[in-house]
Amino acid sequence: MIIARGVAIEAGIRRLLSDASFSLQAGDKVGLVGPNGAGKTTLLRTLAGRREAAEGHIARSGVIGYLSQEAALQQLEDDRVTALERILMARDIGLLERRMEDVRLEMERATGADRDRLIRRFSRIEDEFTARGGYVAKAEAKRFGSSLGIGNEELDQLVVTMSGGQRRRVELARILFAETETLLLDEPTNHLDLDAKAWLMGYLDEYKGGLLVVSHDLPLLDKSITSVIALDHGSAEHFRGNYSYYVAERDRRREQRIRERKHQDEKIARLEEGIRRFKGSTEKMAKRARSWETRVAKLKAARTEVGAKAKRVSLKFPQPRPSGRTPLKAHGLAKAFDDNVVFVDVDVDIDRGERMIIMGLNGAGKTTLLRILAGVETSDLGDVALGHAVSLGYYAQEHEQIISGTTVLDHMRAVSDEPDSMLRTLLGHFLLADKIEQDAGTLSGGEKTKLALAQLVVGRHNVLLLDEPTNNLDPQAKEALLDALMMYEGTLILVSHDAEFVEDIVPDRAILMPDGATSYYDESMLDLVSLA
Repeated sequence: MIIARGVAIEAGIRRLLSDASFSLQAGDKVGLVGPNGAGKTTLLRTLAGRREAAEGHIARSGVIGYLSQEAALQQLEDDRVTALERILMARDIGLLERRMEDVRLEMERATGADRDRLIRRFSRIEDEFTARGGYVAKAEAKRFGSSLGIGNEELDQLVVTMSGGQRRRVELARILFAETETLLLDEPTNHLDLDAKAWLMGYLDEYKGGLLVVSHDLPLLDKSITSVIALDHGSAEHFRGNYSYYVAERDRRREQRIRERKHQDEKIARLEEGIRRFKGSTEKMAKRARSWETRVAKLKAARTEVGAKAKRVSLKFPQPRPSGRTPLKAHGLAKAFDDNVVFVDVDVDIDRGERMIIMGLNGAGKTTLLRILAGVETSDLGDVALGHAVSLGYYAQEHEQIISGTTVLDHMRAVSDEPDSMLRTLLGHFLLADKIEQDAGTLSGGEKTKLALAQLVVGRHNVLLLDEPTNNLDPQAKEALLDALMMYEGTLILVSHDAEFVEDIVPDRAILMPDGATSYYDESMLDLVSLA
């Protein structure tokens, strides 16, 4: 259970939310909505106890599970932790199994009295593991993993060698496995395929605890949510019903406020006309005019706030100067992380102006290949060559190019020599004008995406490498990105699990990972995009 009273939250010097009060009880299923930057992620982190509220009080009870929007994990105590052990750690079982395995390996090397001592130690740890329901829980953890698209091989894989999408699914499985009484989920469907999304929707439908979820996956909200909290312009407004009802009711309330405001403004205008007409006439009428002035001041103070209509992201990639006929070529690429071989002997050959999508299941090496092509990671074998006059721009799904402690404007200065006035104007198109001097590390996930895209725009690149660019974007910003890419005449290499987005982009060719086979793209491949 979570109870918030008079809560205010801030990001840097900017106040995101003031005087918010609500409760999350068992059985409540609440969608937290609002434009990028409204404070959804910051509020979730605050409710989870990961940061302090600027004002107000938050009371918590029971076990709370919190899924962060970021794919990066906190520093693990042991780099040898596998995905299955990470999930089991939610019930303090994972470390016990690790200790059992360590003792078993010691037993194989020991002899005599040392071996007898290790056998007794192994027996004590196994008894504790069994008493905590370890073997039953292990099977249950595997079921959670399988439901979220984590295969048996992945469960045995070290977490530190996993891709961002794999790590995030492991974290979601760990949180759901933890037997929580309250769930705080920030974009839980990111990196999930269609089957995993369907399973998660069913799980949330049956979940008995309190649920507060941020998601741009509107079907999830419609299926699993019974009420909505909308954040906008520093306030929280409550709506009963699912997301579709919220959208209709939000518009109805706005129209009602507009009518009320129109009526109030007409009344004020009539009184002000009377004041101008009688103020200089007889003493009696002048006295009445002065009383009207007091009344007008009260009416103005009590006027209904309509709220400005949501601003829209304006995104356009400048047409770059042409590159050579073959802007990028790679031969014989191979990559492994310790014993985990990701891919071997992959070739990439793309023509100027072509649109290529890298496809494959989670963990097949899509992001790793893109990072190698971008030059931010090295391959174990093979080489990458850039063609004539190539300017390469890379968008990373985990926002590693966004540096905490550096302002938004300084991020733009780092990639462009354009004057500050031009950079400020461009940031305004991305709805970041009021965050120019803010620490970029405090931006929301959607705002970090917009900043990274703004850096690409100002770079005027003729080759774009984009890794899950629609993650964390609200629907309008996603539409703006799609429109900009449709008009872009440069070369595009894309990784995306967003089938609708890929369908509109219409790639020319596809690379199927981990084999690296290249083929012409057709609509039948959309099913594989959804499984990515």
